[in-house]
Amino acid sequence: GNRKDAPPKHEMVYFEGLLKRERRFDVFRSVLHTGLYSQVVAMEVPVGGEIGDEVHTVDQILLFTSGTGLATVAGKDQEVKAGDVVVVPAGTQHQFVTTGNQPLELVTVYSPAEHAPTSVHKTKEEGDKAEDEGRDEAPGWSRRGKKENEDKGLVR
Repeated sequence: GNRKDAPPKHEMVYFEGLLKRERRFDVFRSVLHTGLYSQVVAMEVPVGGEIGDEVHTVDQILLFTSGTGLATVAGKDQEVKAGDVVVVPAGTQHQFVTTGNQPLELVTVYSPAEHAPTSVHKTKEEGDKAEDEGRDEAPGWSRRGKKENEDKGLVR
């Protein structure tokens, strides 16, 4: 995938087996691909861990691949497990907590990007620190509108 701080090339990005059970990403968060209008991120929330109670300015789609958890979105609780999908619209409060005895693994799609294309955070604390220090920001090119990207020749 595109992990550079530059718009992606016009080519297929393929992740074999990304949604299989028991993926074992081994890091809390890893950006796999950043496109002009979306970003694919792998996450592994440890046993007893959480993503964090937050609100984004971007849409987020979470595809759960392993483990069990509790999703709280806009104050509503929902148990989640491998095979489930949760959509969190931009501006909506959300929190995901691992409830089982194995990590909660998921692939999330942000639209547009939420993190720096090179982000890999071993732990939630490491990711929170990078965000607080401004080192985990989505690149400006990933937040441009369609017209600007057309004018730059990046889409037609």
